[in-house]
Amino acid sequence: MIIINEGDGKGKTTAAIGQAIRAKGHGLRIKIIQFIKSDPSGEVEILNKLGIVVEQYGIGFTSKGDKTLHRAAAERGLQAVNQAIDSNDFEMIVCDEINYAVSGGLVGENQILEIINKARENKIHLVLTGRNPTAKMIAAADIVTNMTKVKHAFDIGIEAQAGIEF
Repeated sequence: MIIINEGDGKGKTTAAIGQAIRAKGHGLRIKIIQFIKSDPSGEVEILNKLGIVVEQYGIGFTSKGDKTLHRAAAERGLQAVNQAIDSNDFEMIVCDEINYAVSGGLVGENQILEIINKARENKIHLVLTGRNPTAKMIAAADIVTNMTKVKHAFDIGIEAQAGIEF
């Protein structure tokens, strides 16, 4: 299955992690590759304890720093995804914030469509998260869920909370 969690609301990564935990409970081998993100978080700590491999290929918010460095980090993430698919060591791969990497111009849509096709051919479940997936990515997916923001504390000046946002 190819699954996309997208939208402007909270919960895209959280839903993907829940999917990974469910799959792990059924004995599947999981790898999570995070694009953009670079900092330790509560989910990374617990996923490692559960035996779910998490790798981060980001250098933080793309609005900060040299875009060339962000592109290079995203390319390393794509290499990791391709290696994970080619290895056949995993039955599910989560590509966290990869949609944003595409919409932010860090990686190309065609690269993601190739990954989707390769995962499907190898019977590997692929979960893609982040805002603004392309129409072609959505068309290639089996399941697409839109997380829609109704209200968020950040909008009234409440900072991100450990255990809630990270």
